[in-house]
Amino acid sequence: MELWLVCCLQLLPDSSCSNRLLNLRFDLLSLSHRLVYLMTPSSIEIPKELPVMTLRGVVLFPKAMMPLRIFEERYRQMLDEVLNTTRIFGIVCERENVAEDEVHLEHPFGVATAGLIRVSKQHDDGTSFVLLQGIKRVKIRGISQELPYRVIDTEEMNSIRDDSSHDIRKQIEVALEQNKLLGGEVTDEMLEFLNPLEDDDAFVDLAAFTLCRHTLRKQAMLEVQHLTKRASMLLTDLHRENDRLATIKQLLKQSEDEGSEEN
Repeated sequence: MELWLVCCLQLLPDSSCSNRLLNLRFDLLSLSHRLVYLMTPSSIEIPKELPVMTLRGVVLFPKAMMPLRIFEERYRQMLDEVLNTTRIFGIVCERENVAEDEVHLEHPFGVATAGLIRVSKQHDDGTSFVLLQGIKRVKIRGISQELPYRVIDTEEMNSIRDDSSHDIRKQIEVALEQNKLLGGEVTDEMLEFLNPLEDDDAFVDLAAFTLCRHTLRKQAMLEVQHLTKRASMLLTDLHRENDRLATIKQLLKQSEDEGSEEN
């Protein structure tokens, strides 16, 4: 991935559905596939006290790449300190439905993702562009510091697998192919990237990160430790979307047929 792409991107919104933004996000996912083996999560120690950015509408998954523009003073200071130590900080999604007098408190969800800084470029105005790769889910046990930036007490969440996980993955692969054929957001490039992944956790997490557009649903998937349940949630969403696309396609065909008969 060339550095210019990192420097030009701002945080990609979950609700983005344009092909251009999806392709840019996919480019970052392709990079994460190449980088993930440079240092496996098992070889990285997550700090028990983890600096975090609390961001509205933003959910990071393990293995996924996220471009960030660092401009607030508190996060500039955080970035300076983590670059000189672990190069690790977390992303936690902010709850939106809170009391009006508590909006300024930035209430976090209970599960965050610790990420490793892969690229950091500082500009003359003091802002920085960072490429962060998610490495592990962490449960928030408490907040140990609020100023100058937030630090959380963490507990690592290891994925739980069983024999049925791989079977559901095969069903997801079929649903992804169907989505592509129905004119959905799945592309040949995405399939060429996702399908060869040997790690079922990485496959499910990266597919969910790429395709899930609803923040609350994405956060719900992040919080699920059991891989089979997480995969089932993704499969349900894909089936629902494919049904919607198939219905639209059928209605368009009926409209075209009726138009032909009238002529």
